[in-house]
Amino acid sequence: MPLSDSKLTNEELVRKKIKRYAKERPRYNKYAEILKVILEKAANRYAPLAIIQARAKTVASYAEKILRKIERYRLTDSDGNPLHPVTDLCGARVVTHTLSHVKAMSRFIEEHFEIDKENSVDLAKRLRANEFGYLSVHYIVRFRRGVFPTKEIPIKIPMDVYRLNAEIQVRTLLEHTWADIEHGLLYKSNINTHKKWEREFARLAAILEDADKSFERLEAAIKDYSSNYIAYMNRQEIKKEMAIQDIVLSVAPKDVEVAHRIAKLAMCLGDWQKAIRTLRPFENLDVGPILRDLGISECKLYKKNSRRFQLGQKRIEKAIELNPTDSDALSALGGTWKKISGKKAAAQYRRAYEIVPDDPYPLGNYLEYEIAKSKNLSPVSLAKPSLINAIKKCWNQIDIGVNIPWAYYDMGKFYLLLNEPYKSLDMYAKAVQLSTSAFMIEISLNSLNKVAVVRRFLTGYEWVYKLLQLSLAAKYPKKTSKYVLQVLKKRASGHVHKPVVIVAGKCASSMQKELRKYRNILFNAFRKFKGVVISGGTTSGISGFIGDIAGKHPNTIRAIGYIPRRLPKNTRLHKRYSRVRHTKGTNFSPLESLQSWTDIIVSGIDPANVKVIGIGGGTITASEYRIALALGAKVAVLDESSGEVAKIIQDDQWNTCKNLLPLPADSTTIGTFIRYDIPKLPSGVRDTIAMAIHRQYRQDQIGNLLTEKPSTSEWSNLPENLKESNRQQADHIFEKLDSVSLTVHKVRGRGIKLLKFSDKEVEILAEMEHARWNIERILDGWKLGPEKDLNKKVSPYLAPWEKLPEDVKEWDRQTVRKIPEYLAKVGLETRRKS
Repeated sequence: MPLSDSKLTNEELVRKKIKRYAKERPRYNKYAEILKVILEKAANRYAPLAIIQARAKTVASYAEKILRKIERYRLTDSDGNPLHPVTDLCGARVVTHTLSHVKAMSRFIEEHFEIDKENSVDLAKRLRANEFGYLSVHYIVRFRRGVFPTKEIPIKIPMDVYRLNAEIQVRTLLEHTWADIEHGLLYKSNINTHKKWEREFARLAAILEDADKSFERLEAAIKDYSSNYIAYMNRQEIKKEMAIQDIVLSVAPKDVEVAHRIAKLAMCLGDWQKAIRTLRPFENLDVGPILRDLGISECKLYKKNSRRFQLGQKRIEKAIELNPTDSDALSALGGTWKKISGKKAAAQYRRAYEIVPDDPYPLGNYLEYEIAKSKNLSPVSLAKPSLINAIKKCWNQIDIGVNIPWAYYDMGKFYLLLNEPYKSLDMYAKAVQLSTSAFMIEISLNSLNKVAVVRRFLTGYEWVYKLLQLSLAAKYPKKTSKYVLQVLKKRASGHVHKPVVIVAGKCASSMQKELRKYRNILFNAFRKFKGVVISGGTTSGISGFIGDIAGKHPNTIRAIGYIPRRLPKNTRLHKRYSRVRHTKGTNFSPLESLQSWTDIIVSGIDPANVKVIGIGGGTITASEYRIALALGAKVAVLDESSGEVAKIIQDDQWNTCKNLLPLPADSTTIGTFIRYDIPKLPSGVRDTIAMAIHRQYRQDQIGNLLTEKPSTSEWSNLPENLKESNRQQADHIFEKLDSVSLTVHKVRGRGIKLLKFSDKEVEILAEMEHARWNIERILDGWKLGPEKDLNKKVSPYLAPWEKLPEDVKEWDRQTVRKIPEYLAKVGLETRRKS
């Protein structure tokens, strides 16, 4: 089809340009070959598995493009270059798997080529907020003099290609799919397309864009998980994996990835020498992560300011030079300066924060230094969006099980700075509960010390600081500094004698009717308890019930109350408390709970031997439960109560704790729980009675056609945990007999008379046996459920006695009727008290 009259004057010039491009094309072919090799080598490092394409435009393609768009191009140049109008005579395409790889390859191109910014474009930025479409990044580039060759890309650039332009497209596989199909069906068809087709392509683009972002999120999560996974292997697993990787490296000594994996494993074990020994052969490759981890290991192994330590710092600096956006390297460098130069440490953390503002580790450290410098909370106000996003990142880490307990410690600090004290205390409590070493708690204490200048502006500062000190002393007494121990002793308000039970829960006067049923439960549960009961010290709710119970049993129960120095209006002290101890608070808060734990721990009582009873409650009570769980106490919450008990039972962060025990609202079960530390019988007596109990159980089960392995195995084949269950039942016999005024005597020289229990005695003893069984199972991690499941440890019988089916009650009755026979096996006779 001939050109129009207005264009005929240009036809001769166009033909000359096409002919001249045909002559110049070999240079562009050479350009494409070199460009392809460079991009492939870069992709090996920054975008593994990326597809790299590069070619010079064909003469026919050039001719068609310049003819179709002749009005858009300027056909004469000041320098006489006939190829000026078309910028993609040499074209390359990088097709990556994910958006993060697009960003990494784009960064490489921008750092190693001259970019024609006027003609380069990120197509995503051209779309309006309500548009979807072609999202790849297009660069018009030239080779930058003096860049190549490099160590990684040892290619020399011929002089005759330096002035040539090339177009490089960088896009994801999904973008590539959309663009190729759209280009082939719409662009190349040279027809006016219907609007509904364009809308359909836009709809598909939106779907693929969302998919790309989802892949990016998944990639980040998996990368985070894999980079932290080693930290959650136990030492034995790490050593086993290291041995495997050592063999692999011995047959492939130049494999950088294997060497790095070994070094990571060694670093997790604190074997800095092995990490250094493994990485040093690769130090000249100028691979950022290798230099970073080699430098970190050297700084960990050698003394500060030593030559080796300084070399380690230089290696980390080199890693940053190779990748200025490596926030991990910047944070690591900041860590090396912490105890040498706070100013330099702060500078590195600030750089890391500026690169990734919501990365929890640099963000937390950056804010600590900024707050210490400004002596106010203005840095927090500026960083609030970053703090909110960092908290989301921490939750994501927790969801996939990485960076624990540090994610909780980070959130504890962030919530504290955001003035959300109860959330902060909750996070610190969970962090403490999951901590496996004293240094984890010590690091967090040091972190709080750095922001102590603003403590008066942070409501929960004293709470979390005291919790960390208590946790250190309770969980790691031998590693707790003398200073912390002295502070706790000075803070103690009095001695506490064991055994200790803490009772926490509802206290609102508006809930008295709802609470009434728990009064009788508690009265019966504490009927035979001897020891200290700690509660709120007032006449309200659960606290008031404990005062009443102490008043009824003044010779056996000593009630201690903890209250703020100034009580709220209409709140009265209960006169039956033996002792009331005050905190510095001006209203009820977690300070009362923390003070009671201070007294307990300073008194030399292991929190594991303290029992907590929880009945509903509000925000403060929720903190009491979590503090107790963090310190290791056995926290029994009544599963029928509402409020914070219901919440914590449903809370995935806490309901898996082995020391959180949902109990039926049953006075016999609760009473058994608070008196469960029963002395063990002598081993010979214990096993003889236990075997007799098991023998009777087998007979009953087989007789009822309930032969359920392994519980019905013979004693010699019975699993150890089931043997122990029978032994604990034997231990509890004397507690049960005492409750119905029965005694046991050794008999010699005559036959033993077998006492027959009355129906009333059988019922009391059976109910006590069921309560004992409830506690034994609950302590072993069993939960209430509609159907029995041995694997999941679920039973429908973890319920109050009155809610059991009659046939199940009969099992317990049969067992207790046999008690005189069991005791006779070891020469003991059961008698009634005269």
